[in-house]
Amino acid sequence: MNSREVSLQRSNRSRIKFLISSLPGVHLRQIQRILGLSFSSVRYNVDALKRDGEVLDWNESGRSRLFPPAVTDYEKVVYSHLRNRVSRKVLRAIAREGKLTNRQLSELTGFAKSTLSECIHRLLEAELVRASFSQDGRVAYQLRESQVMLSMLETADHSVLEEASDRFIQLWDF
Repeated sequence: MNSREVSLQRSNRSRIKFLISSLPGVHLRQIQRILGLSFSSVRYNVDALKRDGEVLDWNESGRSRLFPPAVTDYEKVVYSHLRNRVSRKVLRAIAREGKLTNRQLSELTGFAKSTLSECIHRLLEAELVRASFSQDGRVAYQLRESQVMLSMLETADHSVLEEASDRFIQLWDF
């Protein structure tokens, strides 16, 4: 390998490491799309970063997600759910309103009841939300650790916005 190839490889590795720290819970295909690299190049550089302990690989529901080493197990669970559009929208609605029933969630998010049911089941299983009863006796959901979740939601919203704007800019970048 010549010095130019080594330099390019280090540059790609730095870009990948920065992306993982900016978008905790990102997966290999997302890195490939965002950075415009080949999948084999992404996998090669991520494997080197994992080997050096600079990023962590975490499997959730059959999907491998990548995190900076300082991220706790709880944060991995939260970020993994925040990378999902439906979960992110549901968590944001619950965070904003405090306590919501299925009907209220459906009205606020626009998701079908079956979609919400599946999402809520995953969030309850991950212990990110808890179920209780509303004043009219219906099951309602609220966040378990609202302060931590609000902070992470804010970070996730910012990250998703950046990712979307970067993709839009790439469309026009000739």
